[in-house]
Amino acid sequence: MTVTLCIETSSAYCSLALSVEDQVFHRHERLQRRHNEEVLPLLDSLYREAGMRPRDTQLIGFGAGPGSFTGVRIAASIAQGLAMASDCPVVAMAGSEVLLRSALDLSLQSQPAQNLPACWLTVVPSRADAFYLGLYRVENSDDCSELIPEQVERLYTQVPDWLTHQLDRDPNLGLAGPRPSWLAASVRFQTEVDLEPNARMMTAAVRRAHESGNSVAAQAALPIYVDGDSPWNKVPAAANKP
Repeated sequence: MTVTLCIETSSAYCSLALSVEDQVFHRHERLQRRHNEEVLPLLDSLYREAGMRPRDTQLIGFGAGPGSFTGVRIAASIAQGLAMASDCPVVAMAGSEVLLRSALDLSLQSQPAQNLPACWLTVVPSRADAFYLGLYRVENSDDCSELIPEQVERLYTQVPDWLTHQLDRDPNLGLAGPRPSWLAASVRFQTEVDLEPNARMMTAAVRRAHESGNSVAAQAALPIYVDGDSPWNKVPAAANKP
């Protein structure tokens, strides 16, 4: 049995999932800026519902960002603390991957996998008109799809050249996340899904990452830092080049 906890707090939602074998206990609540007040009581209720104790946890996954500066660090610190207490490994998952897995799950509720885009643009809002953009190719559209990064996630304030080229050659591109304010209205995507990342969609991928040797010890479970980004300074125009 693998008792797996997944934590995603990089958005306005506090999303938690505790999987005991194949049973998933879940919390997904919009907290705005109250994550630090509510996340521990929500975790306590989750473990109580599952009839488990935090020290029974065998594997932890958390949304490592980029995303909300404070939210990402809340997830990282809770993951580290629980991992140290339970002596279990941790998987740090990119926030864009959590977002895309959530978008795939929602899309599969209304259409078959073969109708979904093979490539997806992920968009995570930062501040003002800045957005983190990434590009993934999807292999097998299910809850444990392999997501292959085609463009490493970076912060942009205008359309990067690689996205222009991608849109020119792939009219079937999918969009996961909010549409950037500076993206022309004439740009169309095959599928657009604007939603919050959901921890429930992390479990299978976190377990697979651990089985593949991609988990780390608690002290190495850190947020993802995007090159050139800062929570205090606006990203320079030069950073928009691919």
